[in-house]
Amino acid sequence: MFKEMRVQKKVMPADRIDKLILEGEYGVLSVLDTNGYPYAIPVNYVSDEHAIYIHCAKEGMKIDAIAAHEKVGFTIVGRHSVVAKRFSSDFESVVCFGKAEFVESDDTKLEILKRFIVKYAPEFTEGGFKYAANDFHKTNIIKLTVEHKTGKTNIDL
Repeated sequence: MFKEMRVQKKVMPADRIDKLILEGEYGVLSVLDTNGYPYAIPVNYVSDEHAIYIHCAKEGMKIDAIAAHEKVGFTIVGRHSVVAKRFSSDFESVVCFGKAEFVESDDTKLEILKRFIVKYAPEFTEGGFKYAANDFHKTNIIKLTVEHKTGKTNIDL
């Protein structure tokens, strides 16, 4: 169903793919909007061995798009630098394909929001956890179950 990467020497090892997904700062969620157009949104995320999680508002284009089409893409770019003398770039990236769904469980939502706080604001966990406990009901959590992932690098690992 998914094509193999054309340039095999740039294929990223599976352990490096998983590490980049876990440690990446942001990703780009790609959906098909309700008018049939691609819509790509840069987002913060957290992940585990099962899925990628995104927090967002209760309504908007990505919510409508996911409600209409559960299949999504997610791209994470790690290191990147232009190498002018080689007319190239040093880079690493991961592309994930999967299905998105909305997390319904309040307990799960709160747990995922706490993971966002630990990842993005570790020095403010106490205040962040209180904030999340008071406002988690105002937030949607999207769970992206990854069905296929590839990594590409032009950096010697």
